Amino acid sequence: MLTLSNELVAIGKTASNKADAIAQAVDLLSAAGKIDPRYGASMLGREKVANTFLGNGIAIPHGLPKDRDLIHETAIAVVQLPGGVEWAPGDTARLVVAIAARSDEHLEVLSNLTDVLSNAEEADRLATTLNPATIVARLTGAELAPAAPGVTLEDFTDGFTAIVDGSHGLHARPATALVELAKTFEAEIRIRNGKTVGNAKSLISLLKLGAKQGAELRISAEGADAAAALKALQEAFTAGLEDEEEADEAPVHVGQAAATTATASYDGSMIQGISSSPGVAIAPVFQFAREQITFAADAADPDAEIARLDGALQTAWRQLDALYEEVWKKTGPAKASIFRAHQEFLDDPEMVEAAWDSIKQGRSAAHAWHAAFNERADILAGMKDPVLSGRAVDLRDVGLRVLRQLAEVASDATALPSAPCILVADDLTPSDTAQLNPALVKGLCTASGGPTSHTSIIARSLDIPAVVGAGAQVLDIAPGTRGILDGENGLLVTNPSATDEARARAALVDLKAQRAAEKRDCYKPALTTDGARIEVVANISDVPEAIAAVEAGGEGVGLLRTEFLFVNRDEAPSEEEQVGIYSAMLEAMNGLPIIIRTLDVGGDKEIPYLKMPVEENPFLGERGIRFCLAHEDVFRSQLRAIYRASSHGPLRIMFPMVAMTSELDAALRIAEQVRAEIGAEPVEMGIMIEIPSAVMMAPELAAKVDFFSIGTNDLTQYALAMDRMHPTLARQADGLHPAVLRLIDQTVKAADAAGIWVGACGGIAADPLGVSILSGLGLKELSVSIPSIAAVKAQLRQQSMADNRALAQKALAAADAAAVRALR
Repeated sequence: MLTLSNELVAIGKTASNKADAIAQAVDLLSAAGKIDPRYGASMLGREKVANTFLGNGIAIPHGLPKDRDLIHETAIAVVQLPGGVEWAPGDTARLVVAIAARSDEHLEVLSNLTDVLSNAEEADRLATTLNPATIVARLTGAELAPAAPGVTLEDFTDGFTAIVDGSHGLHARPATALVELAKTFEAEIRIRNGKTVGNAKSLISLLKLGAKQGAELRISAEGADAAAALKALQEAFTAGLEDEEEADEAPVHVGQAAATTATASYDGSMIQGISSSPGVAIAPVFQFAREQITFAADAADPDAEIARLDGALQTAWRQLDALYEEVWKKTGPAKASIFRAHQEFLDDPEMVEAAWDSIKQGRSAAHAWHAAFNERADILAGMKDPVLSGRAVDLRDVGLRVLRQLAEVASDATALPSAPCILVADDLTPSDTAQLNPALVKGLCTASGGPTSHTSIIARSLDIPAVVGAGAQVLDIAPGTRGILDGENGLLVTNPSATDEARARAALVDLKAQRAAEKRDCYKPALTTDGARIEVVANISDVPEAIAAVEAGGEGVGLLRTEFLFVNRDEAPSEEEQVGIYSAMLEAMNGLPIIIRTLDVGGDKEIPYLKMPVEENPFLGERGIRFCLAHEDVFRSQLRAIYRASSHGPLRIMFPMVAMTSELDAALRIAEQVRAEIGAEPVEMGIMIEIPSAVMMAPELAAKVDFFSIGTNDLTQYALAMDRMHPTLARQADGLHPAVLRLIDQTVKAADAAGIWVGACGGIAADPLGVSILSGLGLKELSVSIPSIAAVKAQLRQQSMADNRALAQKALAAADAAAVRALR
């Protein structure tokens, strides 16, 4: 347990600069045997990447996470500088609270600092006291936090009491509802929790109350419409303040990943995520950043700066309003409500007034706003309740939205790695991955996303080990921290021991030897030990990939994504252009078959020049075959090109996102008309099974086509009602969930009864466990990314189909995805 004694407090000191102040604190800590003196360099290193000035003359220097081994015992030292020292341009520190923490024992001290940060007179008292015991008592909580003189809030005469019912207390959503309601009245409204009183019209003020479940609040009001306000507020409390109990609101802890359970052990710090792409990487961590924000500290014209700030706040408000409407339409009011909370942050009277006051003292609008929102975010981050402290992320997000309107925003030239690394990011967009050099990115780790996210798909296609859904904690890892990425077990290990690295290097050597052996045998068929044959084919998008697929041992193409011909251009490809591309692919395959999926757009695939409709929920709108039927000219042009190219090699046509027999009937009718016009020979026709309704209608659909291909990624998100790109739900959208496997099983049985074959394309088709289960369920073809072909074939050659069938039956009987994953 952390203790702070008088010996660790230096009173009445002076410092020539920030480094001198930190050195004095380091001397105190090292003299007490709490740290290795070298930890001082780590504190200075932290200052290079972050400003540790909190506000009201208080700074909290602390070291980098990678240097925690230099801490002998968690401790805090305080250097009082009554005359102050410049900490950053415009920031003067008078109380330097140096933290050396091995874990989280120091959080109580930070929590006790939150009141000081909002009380200038109390901060001044601590910066000028001659008694070190006063500082010790204040920071350890032995002395109750005094109210700020002159701004003490007392209850009004009229009021009522209410109990906080929600399991997360008075968090962002109910507090936002309170603020919105309070602002409709002219009366001044206050809310008391214990000894703390907050302004009911200030979201930050309410969050700082720290009101947990069961807390008794006193709500009082004064003014012309006070009675009406109190009546409305009492009714709102009775109705629950629009609060909802949601599992994804709970803080995510290490090891909570639903789809992965670590089976490896390391000496270093382990962060559990979800296995996305197998393999091992050993390299320093590189934090991916998209932008750099810069601004001047001072400005000459306060009135102009206040006007700029007001304009930026209004712009941000409109942006959030648009986001609220968009998210409300897609996911409903519960998820959209966070953007209303963000708007309340923008309209928080205390924060806006603090920025105005700073501007009037000569600061620029950007500097003033940056200081105001960061100070309050630091206060929230220091609160003991994890849900309330988590709102600091929301406040910083809002603050940055406004700051971008006031400052210079540029892409950071250093944001891309220039040396081998494990790249860490919140998540990666297609445009992000387009900038990356695969030769330098040895591994990928993202805070959000799931096994079917864009990052996962890219990682597998590039044969890069990846872990996704590891939580926001990975974003706090200091750049340059040594790491091991264990893609197989879904782990990121920081500060690994020599033993960890030796074991990882041995795994890399083994993996390299295994890959070489797989490559040597890549042209051998995937024939199980008991004689069952599974075709392993490739997912491709262009001619070079068709050539690469053959060289990797692919037995054909199970999915040609034709939408890639339509993107990154101003108009649709002509029929002649499409004929040339399809023909070149068929010739590159040298007689191996290609399944060409017709244009699959809609959902998250937007092509502006096609004039796609604006929809409340595009994933349930004109997507896949529905779009083609609604844009018949585009559909017919593509079909003509496919049939014309069919003379260059064997191909099959596949329609995406078929939900009903009427859609398939219409598509087949148009295809047959086009074939007859061209005079081409008939080709095999199939559909993708991606929607639960198609599974239920599989017997009827099977009677009309030659094959099914199961799109496991979309089938998973539609079956589990989980957007596979959702920041928190994506980690649960696992294609090996028994619900999804049972749908696949039902599809295979319907196909078998009709005498047609079934394949699969999607994330689990290349997952080692997925390969075993899908083949055991009776699928005849697995379509995977090119780098996975040899490994999947090698795996199947080592297995018996009897064993895989038995495994599949166990998976069908499992209760959830975690139970299925535990079968391996």
